[in-house]
Amino acid sequence: MRIVNLRLEDKIVEKLDEISSKFLISRSELIRQAIVMYLSALENLGFYFKPSVLLPKLDVYEERNSISIDFGNFTSLTVLSFSYAGVGEKERDLKVELERVAEILANQVKVESLTRFVEPFVGLLSTGNDIEYSLRFFRLLKNFLNFRLIIASSENVMETKESFFSLTVVGMRDMKVRNSPKRGEKIFLYGKILKEKELVKERGIDVKLVEKLVEFVKNGKASSIFAVKSDGLLQTCSMAASLAGGKLVMKKRDEKGCPATAVIVTAEEMPLPGGIEVGEIV
Repeated sequence: MRIVNLRLEDKIVEKLDEISSKFLISRSELIRQAIVMYLSALENLGFYFKPSVLLPKLDVYEERNSISIDFGNFTSLTVLSFSYAGVGEKERDLKVELERVAEILANQVKVESLTRFVEPFVGLLSTGNDIEYSLRFFRLLKNFLNFRLIIASSENVMETKESFFSLTVVGMRDMKVRNSPKRGEKIFLYGKILKEKELVKERGIDVKLVEKLVEFVKNGKASSIFAVKSDGLLQTCSMAASLAGGKLVMKKRDEKGCPATAVIVTAEEMPLPGGIEVGEIV
């Protein structure tokens, strides 16, 4: 026989001991018999009867374009959603080379994953375009991402005159790190909030800079980091202040543009040169 170790809840162990003493057998023998009976039931009744498996209590929470599922034991699965429309090489698009569109999308994925402490492992790409156009974009996007990419669907019935891409990214979130802004901290903006036509010509925030800022949060030298989304700088700063349980004092007017071209960091002092103080949490 092989020795197998397993962990059981205290209540189950107490029940095992109660039954084993009643039938004058050891706890190990009772467990062996229970497993044999369970396997026999699966083999003979499994076609008609599928016993339910007890799942741990799951905590599901959303943060803008992401959903995280916390399984406990510092294990959390995060799903992020991205979509782009009207930019590309189609008839009605804002004319942008497809490779540049792929680069912009990949940069957003990297920035938003980093600021959520998520390590992506797979991405599902769906498009509203014909298969040839979709496959070309898929191959280009793969060049900018370092995780597995799967093309899930394309438009094979209608001829579309406008580009549309949707990317769903799944990854594991580092639960040891929390975005926890605090009252009394300043809010610093890194990068430039770019409008659509500006982003075509200019680069968004440097991913290497975001990586350095994330390390500051992990090391406790800053409290939080958030990508500025299309709802604007004011909304992102307001969210940080709300999480801190404080009030926001803005020192810069609101700006809106393309998502993840800039980030905000909350800290007592500017963590890295190049930031702009845009507000304070009081």
